[in-house]
Amino acid sequence: MSILFCWENGDAELWRNEFASRLPDREFNVHPDVRSIYDVQYILTWMPPIGDLKRYPNLKAIFSIGAGCDHILRDPEVPRDIPIVRLIDDASVRDMSHFALHWALHFQRNFHIYAKQQRIRRWQRQPYHTVDEHCVGVLGLGGMGTPIARLFADLGFEVAGWSRTRRKVDKVTCLAGLDELPQLLGKTSIVVSVLPLTSDTDGLLNSERFALMKDGSFLINIGRGSVINDVDLIAALDSGKIAGAALDVFATEPLPAEHPFWGHSHVHITPHAAGPTNDTSAVAQIVSNIEKIERGEEPYPVWDWALGY
Repeated sequence: MSILFCWENGDAELWRNEFASRLPDREFNVHPDVRSIYDVQYILTWMPPIGDLKRYPNLKAIFSIGAGCDHILRDPEVPRDIPIVRLIDDASVRDMSHFALHWALHFQRNFHIYAKQQRIRRWQRQPYHTVDEHCVGVLGLGGMGTPIARLFADLGFEVAGWSRTRRKVDKVTCLAGLDELPQLLGKTSIVVSVLPLTSDTDGLLNSERFALMKDGSFLINIGRGSVINDVDLIAALDSGKIAGAALDVFATEPLPAEHPFWGHSHVHITPHAAGPTNDTSAVAQIVSNIEKIERGEEPYPVWDWALGY
């Protein structure tokens, strides 16, 4: 029985070597080279070809090479009776937390203004605001969002978190449901979105929600690009309602060259690089889940079709 690696731009040999050190007796195939579709029990994938996942009759689990599963769910024929296991490993959580912190400090300490001043050779100190003068709002208190909220709280920021269902996180004001989203947006000066893409979050951050934010606030998006309405964000940036946006994820990736984000002076773009997958820690988590499945236990975390994440 075999593992199938299906990631067009991934380093297959690197992943093969990691698996060989942990599961030396398990055959490792690289898509599309499969000796027998009947031997494939586990698929590791990012952006699998449409219609491919239904081809393997003895499949036990699909492992997403990333926290999100929308790249898998874009296939209307993905088998719904096979668990889709999300990847939330410690290394990615650490890296995404550091990314969010970097941009929050960048905005809090006015580094975005100092960078512009340097280009025109202007020596001018900007007003200093301490961390306790800023409230950071974290949208999404799951496996990624909760550690990020805790990091900000431990550094002295006031922190509010929002999720669809009520959570409890030490030193974080936890809000839930659409009725309480305005409360978070109205009190925070830096908003960090770690939201997955679901029918409920698609376009959630639009002109209506931006209007609720403080004047001159900042937005950091490391969740999913389609959570933001791009046209409405540009309007909010142009008006000064939002003073700056650090965007790592986009509705269309790669971001098209003609997209107005590229030339906007208040937008900071990174190419989906906030939490690059670490093969060593990722394989450790995947192997642990394979061993659970082999023992008859449930893997974790699994995509929930009812909840949409």
